[in-house]
Amino acid sequence: MHEQELMAEVLETLQSLADGESVGEVEIALGPGVDREDAERTWGTLTEGTPLAGAHVVWEQALDVLRCGDCGREYTGDRLESCPYCGGDGVVIEPALPVSLGRWVVDAV
Repeated sequence: MHEQELMAEVLETLQSLADGESVGEVEIALGPGVDREDAERTWGTLTEGTPLAGAHVVWEQALDVLRCGDCGREYTGDRLESCPYCGGDGVVIEPALPVSLGRWVVDAV
């Protein structure tokens, strides 16, 4: 399962950063092609019995950076999103990461 590998990487990174402390909240951004329901279910399974088990997870969508073929402007969106400035077609110039760890907060003691 793709999501299991991705969530395992995020969990490992977060555990290292939190240094054994209990985490109260964490933001995780999922890129195109990552199933949120699978990611949530996997996160719950992987964090069971760890200091991250009770963390509130804020799930976000990671967006690609595109450049419009008509006006040349850059914008964020998904691969099929039209340019918000002129309505033209864009091409992905910087794909979103499959998963990224955002802000996280250690529980107050």
